[in-house]
Amino acid sequence: MSKKVNEIIEPSDLFDDNGNLIQDGWARKPIIRYNREKVRAKWYRLKEWDNYVVNHPDYNFGVTIADVGYMGLISFELIDYKKKEVNSGGLNKLFTKGTWNLPLSSEKGDIEYHHDTFNLKIERLPDRRIITFDYPTFAEKGLKGKITLFQDPNKDSIVKVNRYKNKKQFYYSDKVVWMPAEGSVYLGDNNYKFTPDICYGRLDWGRGVWPYKINWYWGAAAGKTPDGHEIWFSHGYSYEDPTLHDKNMVGYDGKGHKLGPIKFHVPENPEDIWHFSSEDGRFEMDLKPLMYHPSKMNYVIFNSRSKLVFGLYTGDIILDDGIKVHIENFLGHAEAIRWRW
Repeated sequence: MSKKVNEIIEPSDLFDDNGNLIQDGWARKPIIRYNREKVRAKWYRLKEWDNYVVNHPDYNFGVTIADVGYMGLISFELIDYKKKEVNSGGLNKLFTKGTWNLPLSSEKGDIEYHHDTFNLKIERLPDRRIITFDYPTFAEKGLKGKITLFQDPNKDSIVKVNRYKNKKQFYYSDKVVWMPAEGSVYLGDNNYKFTPDICYGRLDWGRGVWPYKINWYWGAAAGKTPDGHEIWFSHGYSYEDPTLHDKNMVGYDGKGHKLGPIKFHVPENPEDIWHFSSEDGRFEMDLKPLMYHPSKMNYVIFNSRSKLVFGLYTGDIILDDGIKVHIENFLGHAEAIRWRW
């Protein structure tokens, strides 16, 4: 059995004056201040990103902005499940060395980037996030759109601070996976529309200094039960240490219920059903893929290989009070990634 992970309930800085983590564990809100100036690591070790994905039953749209030291990355991706089609584009810029200065909080700060080929703005308001973009040369068709993600400030998310054996290494994340989405993405003349009754957006906000070699597993989904209860969940696992990357929580009508370690049973053929099971029996779930989307990056010392599926979750979750909730065909994703970075 894995050790119990501490709930963080008191606000603090992330680091003390010597660059050591003040607290580690999980929280329901991002109450820890990321005092970035205290990071004790070289520029090529610090990794920072904001990753958004907006789900529709037939397609999804994603945008990522990341500065991982070796390079800066801005990517746009539109995936059509019915056509089995992936359209992607963006920008890679070498040796950004953390100079992009991404927001120090998942709750505050806008992102705005203007390039010769595209414009991107991600605006954070008290109760929503607005993503606006225009990319005329994307996929030789052009990509533009505006999406609003509604974020009720009273609802919980899963916030995680990891402490590694190497005291210079850490992981601070906030995963907001339940934001109703409204707007449109235009690929050429085709309108990919998102409506908040069936579409949810998620934010994966991460800041950290990881071990050079690491495997991680993460999945998430959101939806509503037939009687109108809003449910979301985030689940992850690290085979190196189950207490690391512990991003396991289910949200029920806005309140987070913490879950223990959850294992990923990844099929040999990733297009088959994925299964997930928890040590405490509170999370038993299958994921039927709608689209398998593997990826590779290889920049010699910086590379990754991932298995990523978007699909439909079905299974059972037990809340803190012992109530069992059954879900059917909730839109979500799961990924298994190996990094050298």
